[in-house]
Amino acid sequence: MGARAFFMMSALCALVLAVTGPAHSRQAWSDSHIADLADALSEAWTHGLTPGHYPAPEAVVALGAGPERDALAREGFTALARDLAIGRIDPRQLEPDWTAPQRRLDLDMAMATALRENAVFATLEGFSPSHPDYMALRRELIRRHALLRAHSLIADGPRLELGDSGARVDALRARLHQEGLLARLAPPGTPFDDMLRTALIRFQARHNLATDGVVGPGTLRELNTPPRHRLDQVRANLERWRWVPRDLGERHIRVNLADYRLEAWSGGQVERVHRSMIGRGYNRTPVFSEDMTFIEINPVWYTPTNLGAPWLRRFQTNPGYALASGYRLVDQSTGGVISPSQADWANGRYRVIQVPGRGNSMGEVKFMFPNIHNIYIHDTPHRALFDQVQRNESSGCVRVDEPRELAWWVLQGETGWTREAMEEAFDNGRTRRVWLRNHIPVHILYFTAVSDRFGHVRFIHDIYNRDAALIAALDADARGEVEEVRDAGELLTAAVQGSP
Repeated sequence: MGARAFFMMSALCALVLAVTGPAHSRQAWSDSHIADLADALSEAWTHGLTPGHYPAPEAVVALGAGPERDALAREGFTALARDLAIGRIDPRQLEPDWTAPQRRLDLDMAMATALRENAVFATLEGFSPSHPDYMALRRELIRRHALLRAHSLIADGPRLELGDSGARVDALRARLHQEGLLARLAPPGTPFDDMLRTALIRFQARHNLATDGVVGPGTLRELNTPPRHRLDQVRANLERWRWVPRDLGERHIRVNLADYRLEAWSGGQVERVHRSMIGRGYNRTPVFSEDMTFIEINPVWYTPTNLGAPWLRRFQTNPGYALASGYRLVDQSTGGVISPSQADWANGRYRVIQVPGRGNSMGEVKFMFPNIHNIYIHDTPHRALFDQVQRNESSGCVRVDEPRELAWWVLQGETGWTREAMEEAFDNGRTRRVWLRNHIPVHILYFTAVSDRFGHVRFIHDIYNRDAALIAALDADARGEVEEVRDAGELLTAAVQGSP
């Protein structure tokens, strides 16, 4: 049995058990309950879900009270609740290294409570994420549906900048007006002016483009992205939010890989924002959640095998350069540092480390949240790279700008630390490991559509090309399972009619 068939069969078995199980799961649905359910099913599309996956609202309402209507209502409630709570697609089918925890649900109890308290609609809406970003994406989805037919394309051609005029400038102005970035249009032939440039810069900022106010190839590509793709992008990111743990932690760190952005949150507010770097295409940073348990100030870098091998060769050919770069040779049998001149290169087993210093690849500090991926957050001596727009420069870990400020944010939750004590620990050059009494959840995430502080949605370059796979999975799911859901409903009806 394939994975798709297995998940479908598992869902069907769960639904049948809900029908034939405890008495409270077979509670009758009143007309009021049915009206609430029909409203919730009618809203499924605003969550980016496909209405065809669920019983049609009008079909549920049209049925008279009785076992058949109750069975169909239970099917609709269970299917929608599950999809809102944990997502339509299992993320592990798309990303094998996915390790973020999934929610545990007692849908049987939730349905019984909703019926008893006459709160079917509220209960179903409550299963969806309540985060402001999710709400912003829902609003954007509705707006994008309205824009499907109103989309101005800008013809290919040379760069557009201040002072230019013509049909392509008119199309640019119309396009930015559709995006809500220009309050009003100007007469045809109006030159590219400062108002248009400001709107274009805002568009570029929303899409993580260089904010130069010029329509070059990259900006033109984003401006001409088909409206259906943007709508699908919103659907994909709504689904990603349903994969995320509902409780991210009172005080937590959130990294959006696609946005090259680290946020430090406390009490539901962003307290710090840091630029970040992520793994290159062949060393993609995975998505997961773990707790930060310690930080290391002035760390030693223990080079992994693939990165240490070149320096082992360098110790053999040019040991002076290796030593001057802060690298040391460690005998793996004793754990001690030895001189390259005393190394038994024929029989010895050695590892390369890099001592703390200005050139240390870990920089001044690393933030540790032990995980199976061996991924962590750390400083870097190559801080000029943070000025780049695209920052997929690391070997998999997350590099962070302004690391001392992040370290201070972390240590503010610990007793006995002052800013002066922390600065002294950095400046003395000695390695110091600080164990955290208050562990900090760290969530490494991937979103290509996010809301800004004004509630507007920004679309981000899909650096790891993950959107296409998720959209394809959602679309394949939509095409392939409509009949299966309908068949499941027929089986459920038969089960109810045959149950005592």
